[in-house]
Amino acid sequence: MIVTVFTRHSADCPHKDDRYWKRCKCPKWIYVERTRQRISAKTRSWEAAQKKARELEEPQKGGDQSAGGDQELKPERVSEAVKKFLENKQQEGMSKAWNRMLTRELTDLGHWCDKKLITMTGLIKLNLEAYRKTWTQGAGTRARRQERLSHFFKYCVEHGWIRENFAAKLGKIKVAVAPTLPLTKEQFAAVLYAAQRYNPKSPDAAWRRQRAVAMLLVLRWSGLRISDAAKLACDRLQPNGSLYLYTEKAGTPVYVRLPSYVVKLLVEMHKEHPRYFFWNGTSNAETPGKAWWKTLKKIFRAAGVPDAHPHMLRDTFAVEMLLAGVLIDQVSILLGHSSVKITEKHYLPWVKERQEKLDGAVEKAWAAVPVELVNPTALVAPARVQ
Repeated sequence: MIVTVFTRHSADCPHKDDRYWKRCKCPKWIYVERTRQRISAKTRSWEAAQKKARELEEPQKGGDQSAGGDQELKPERVSEAVKKFLENKQQEGMSKAWNRMLTRELTDLGHWCDKKLITMTGLIKLNLEAYRKTWTQGAGTRARRQERLSHFFKYCVEHGWIRENFAAKLGKIKVAVAPTLPLTKEQFAAVLYAAQRYNPKSPDAAWRRQRAVAMLLVLRWSGLRISDAAKLACDRLQPNGSLYLYTEKAGTPVYVRLPSYVVKLLVEMHKEHPRYFFWNGTSNAETPGKAWWKTLKKIFRAAGVPDAHPHMLRDTFAVEMLLAGVLIDQVSILLGHSSVKITEKHYLPWVKERQEKLDGAVEKAWAAVPVELVNPTALVAPARVQ
């Protein structure tokens, strides 16, 4: 039996939003999970209330001392499990942004469960469905939150803290996949024109315009994400004009050839900074990507394509390759996707071979239709009925 101590705060208590605040003089109560009873501990001392809670637990333990040590290690509150999970995740070398997002979301879960007096063993699918109703983000964000929630509960199941991963049993959130829309040749030309006239209020405006043009060209011809291009190291550009992208699991390096005028522009920029093309190397690693995103959005607006964003240049790279007849598995390698299925999900409609087969199938279907129905000019006026 799980017994939890909590504080029933008075209306004027400054800590009334935290049921587990220990040091105020508000009455302490005990929550018995099995019967869902709330019992007054008849004390204002947290330590005295905990002592009474242990007394209530004692008759239920039944003298099973073998499991006693393990039981003490199991977190009773969801917030305690969240803390252990996050401590473990911080050792896995994930990015600061990912850890910050995971911390924010799971801490929110812990606080919600604490307010509802829901303990680890009291979690059921209905609890999580009620918690999911508090999410106000778009479908895509909510779907990703649910995936991370399931990841957390899988960790809890593996450690024996709960019996089932109820988050995995929640119904999937349907996300409408927006079609991939690359920039047209006319739009990209307009963006380059706007970048050449980009004039921030700075004494080194000409230098900034040159860097903006170079960034646009690198994104268009390399397929890199803005976060990777912003921290592009100079030594990744090879003497033959190839740009090193990454190394596959098998240990094979992947390169992409850049047009000669793009290489020339990068070489000129290399003279100004020996380590990075678009970053001084001193700020936080997440900062350059965000800064360049804002800069390029200004240029897109000036070019008359306000809805465009830097990732569309990566889409443009992929789509133009596919329309030129490059196999989708080769495009997948250049994009650095872990599976060709990911590439197919976003870019399959643009595969030239696929479209040619569809066109051929349609033309084949035409052959089975009478010519006068396919070609209206072959229609003969019907005879007049007398």
